[in-house]
Amino acid sequence: MTTFDQLDHNPSPTSSDADRDSLLDFTDGTEHPRVRLPFSVTIDGRSYEGSLLSVVAASATGIVGANWPGAHKIAIFRFNFGSFWLSLPIDVTILAADSKTGAVTLRYREPTGQHMPQLRYILNSWLAGDLIAINGLLVAESSRPKGKLSASVAEQSRSAWLSKVLGACVVTVASAGLFVVAAWLLSDRLFITDVEAPAVVYRQSLTMTATAGGQLDFLDAHAALGKPAYSILASSGVAVTATMPCDCNVETAALVKGGTVVAGQPVLFVSKPGAPLVVRTAFTGADFRHLAVGATAIIATSSGTSSPAKVEIDREAIGNGQSAAVTLVPLQQVPGLQSGSPVSVRLDSTPQWLRSIRNVISIPIGQIEGGVK
Repeated sequence: MTTFDQLDHNPSPTSSDADRDSLLDFTDGTEHPRVRLPFSVTIDGRSYEGSLLSVVAASATGIVGANWPGAHKIAIFRFNFGSFWLSLPIDVTILAADSKTGAVTLRYREPTGQHMPQLRYILNSWLAGDLIAINGLLVAESSRPKGKLSASVAEQSRSAWLSKVLGACVVTVASAGLFVVAAWLLSDRLFITDVEAPAVVYRQSLTMTATAGGQLDFLDAHAALGKPAYSILASSGVAVTATMPCDCNVETAALVKGGTVVAGQPVLFVSKPGAPLVVRTAFTGADFRHLAVGATAIIATSSGTSSPAKVEIDREAIGNGQSAAVTLVPLQQVPGLQSGSPVSVRLDSTPQWLRSIRNVISIPIGQIEGGVK
């Protein structure tokens, strides 16, 4: 007795028998291969999504009816070709039906029935690659719109790529802008200290001080080399005279003939022609502590130019512990720096990485400010 005769003889096999028959049908080495292609099955007015198809059996998924295992049904197999549908009514036996998963296994009662030629043609065409699936449709490979489809896909890929690149650029620029602003604010607020003492520009010079206290009896700021520059009449009645040490530029310390001086008080400042400009100011204990941890002294003019400076401490001026006179020597030329003009002095303890960022962004900012002016 054949398998079909057994099913006809026993129309209601148990669930375990149905599962075993399904396994045998779908793993038989002589059977036409199982394939996955888009199709649907309609049973008793309900539509089921097809999953596997062969010339003797099929699998689908949907709402399982009650007492289905072993039942005979007329199943309408439908294939969507886009411009038309192909429907094949096939007499089937429901071998297995799982109410939990909705899986249904169908076996054709007459595998060589009237549906055989059309079904075999569809399966053979699919296996040969003559039919392909596009968006749930069966389409002939030869009629596939390759050029249009490729162009559309390429255009979509290009648009997606441009969108991603543009979005990444916007995020990068915004992040960089926020980072720059944060770096600038941190540098100004946390790492820069203003020196409170007055700072005045002078020529780098030699200071001629009073060697004795008394009255300034003679003063000649234009004296030649070796000639008397000033004379002090001490309280002891002795006249102390100082000669001009060089053919120099001379600046007085706001003293006039007849004025009173004390020992060590500056009288004249003499400098060689072309001597560099320096800044004289005073540092407090807090300022010296900033220098001790690596801060850099910065000279800033009213015109906006600035330069780092070397700090030279006047050791003899350290006395009361409150402040000490210092001389700042610019490490680079400062445009607009003039002798006798006041300047600002700052102590910059910004870390090197943050200072590099500030130096980079200060150039575009300066260019923008210059353009606005």
